[in-house]
Amino acid sequence: MKRFNLKNALRSLSAAGLVIAAVCTQTSCSDLWSEQHPGTYYINSGETIASFLEEGEYKDDFTSFVYVLKKAGIWGELRTYGEHTCFAPTNEAFDAYMKKRYDEAPDNRKSHYTSLDSLTVSECDTIAKTHLCGTTFFCSDMSGDGAFPYPNLMDRYLTYYSFPDTVPAKTKDGRDTIKVKLGFKINQVSKIIEADDTVQNGVVHIVENVVQPSNKWLPGLMEENPEISIFFEAVKATGLRSELEKYVDPEYPWAPTKGRDPKSYYDSTISHFKATTKTDKTLIYDTGAEKDQMGTIPDLRYFKYTMFVVKDSVLKSRYGVTDVGGLRNLAKTIYPDGAGYEDTSDSSSLKKFLMYHILPMQLEYNKLNLTGTKNCAIVEKNRSYLDELDVEDFYEPMLPHSIMRVSTPYTDNTHAVGIFINRKGTEKTGLDAAGIRIANPSEYNGVDASAMNGCYHYIDDILKYDTDVRENVLNTRMRVMANTMSPDFINSGAAGRTNEGAAGDKYTVGFLKGFCTNFEALNDNTQFWVRYADQSFGTWMGYEMTIRGIYDLAIKLPNVPFDGTWEVRLWVNSMSTFQGQANPRGIVQFYFSDGQIDKYGSKVWEACGIPVDLRIPGDDARIGNVPDDDIKKLDEDNYENNLELYDKAMRNRGYMKGMDSYNPSGQEDQNLRKSTDCNRKIVCNEFMRADGTYWLRMRQVMDTESADFPFCFVEMVPKSIYASETVKEDRH
Repeated sequence: MKRFNLKNALRSLSAAGLVIAAVCTQTSCSDLWSEQHPGTYYINSGETIASFLEEGEYKDDFTSFVYVLKKAGIWGELRTYGEHTCFAPTNEAFDAYMKKRYDEAPDNRKSHYTSLDSLTVSECDTIAKTHLCGTTFFCSDMSGDGAFPYPNLMDRYLTYYSFPDTVPAKTKDGRDTIKVKLGFKINQVSKIIEADDTVQNGVVHIVENVVQPSNKWLPGLMEENPEISIFFEAVKATGLRSELEKYVDPEYPWAPTKGRDPKSYYDSTISHFKATTKTDKTLIYDTGAEKDQMGTIPDLRYFKYTMFVVKDSVLKSRYGVTDVGGLRNLAKTIYPDGAGYEDTSDSSSLKKFLMYHILPMQLEYNKLNLTGTKNCAIVEKNRSYLDELDVEDFYEPMLPHSIMRVSTPYTDNTHAVGIFINRKGTEKTGLDAAGIRIANPSEYNGVDASAMNGCYHYIDDILKYDTDVRENVLNTRMRVMANTMSPDFINSGAAGRTNEGAAGDKYTVGFLKGFCTNFEALNDNTQFWVRYADQSFGTWMGYEMTIRGIYDLAIKLPNVPFDGTWEVRLWVNSMSTFQGQANPRGIVQFYFSDGQIDKYGSKVWEACGIPVDLRIPGDDARIGNVPDDDIKKLDEDNYENNLELYDKAMRNRGYMKGMDSYNPSGQEDQNLRKSTDCNRKIVCNEFMRADGTYWLRMRQVMDTESADFPFCFVEMVPKSIYASETVKEDRH
């Protein structure tokens, strides 16, 4: 029996509020052409995807696709209520697909590949599910380049890039002319020739080619591209190929190899998450403040990767590198301490070089800056001030104890100039380091760079984790989003979603104890959920995790790039009451660990001051957040001086105001700094080494199951920034 996929179940919630109870059966040859589908459904009398394809205006263009859908046994689903996105290939697309299949077949097998009848049920299933997604999205809502917002029914993200497309048109007086519109190509090869045909159960986009995502692992996909042969040979030489071919964690409780009944295991998690269920198998829980939140648990744990690669031509023209030996010698100049090791050693120069080019998570182009995703409103007028603040995320590459800065700079609030790695400064203030540019997907010339377990991106120069990058480029306030602090948050699809998409997307993702990198639940009562982004939240860019219950959670802090004293800050959204309910926040004790282990095998923890009462509103004297407008009324002539005095007084209490660079409301002249309940808590100041591993622990000290902590980000700030006598830290 097919394993129940919770995420896909959520995404297929009926727009009419109907609940679909699905069971899986097999389709035999005798009932192949029947209109049945596994499960019981209400049939929609309006136009559906099925009727659009088989009975609509373009019905003669889709006979091949209809054949494939029926043979795959999922035709009935497209006749019912629900939410679907269908990329529909034309008959011409299938003709080209079948010809290619015939041409590539061995001579003694060509006669078996002459018609659609030669496609097996399994092949039809793959083709059909590649072109279907279990939720609705419109091209009119898309912008930029990258991956579509939801995976297809093969649990793969289709990529796209946009381009100015020309179509014949006529002027008002009847003259022939050309109209320019935004066009899209899927996976570099299939152009959408008509978009956004809305039907009762979703939307249809007509495509000119059959989409064929690669079924190779990331190294295998790289091997197919002769333009990056040097990087690929280096991946082989260092032994990284086997690492980059991992995909599903075989130890995860729901993994097929564990032999457990998924439903039974799912049922056993209900009490842990203090949730109830509905017939669609979603978790329904309360945050302590909000009721009836939808949640789910990943049914698999994935290993995925993003690799930044330099073309052979760039290596040759800039460094004279023509083979892996030349790349090895170049790596030795960057990491000379690894010169004496074999390539396969983690200490070798070549392997260090490559590992700094690899992230242990899959980030397509439009996901590289999660805080900048569309619908999170970061680029909307009045919500942010992007000429003074780049959209940034910080990630930990596979190179141990390293950190990477990824930035999307804007010339104003609407015009991005690209995406860069290890860039410092802004277009307005000037650049200390221009950074390494990541190529836009439109520059790939038809090369599909998305594999089964990751993707790669072209960059215009090599990446170096050298002294200049560590002590100059990364000598900055690192605001690291909670949703990016574990690869599992990204690889599961939990991070980067918003409440602006389909109704089924407004859910949280909970993580099981012991199966989330960089997060350790220290008791069985700890629950943590990654939430969708909501611009109405009192958080940075609307993102947050919800840590809930009588929790005790340890979080690995982001790596620091150089030795020194660092200040650790957390986002704090105070709440004394919520909609007339009792206080949902609680009291938290924070602890710091440098990784030392006691005789019992546990981390040694140092308490960070006294417990923090999250029930105290920001304007309470114990926090001291006096609104800027009130300070201005005191003495307008000395406004800036007084702001500094009041900010210093807050720091003395262990707090800072929110940032002035983001505005959840979108109202003129508003921002997080002006909300007294939105603050940053200074947790500790500690000496940290670049080769160290440090942890922060948060323990709920109130005996209340309803307490929750909205964890948005952690700021890692070097003393050169927070205590500089010459340059004041900005308020962004």
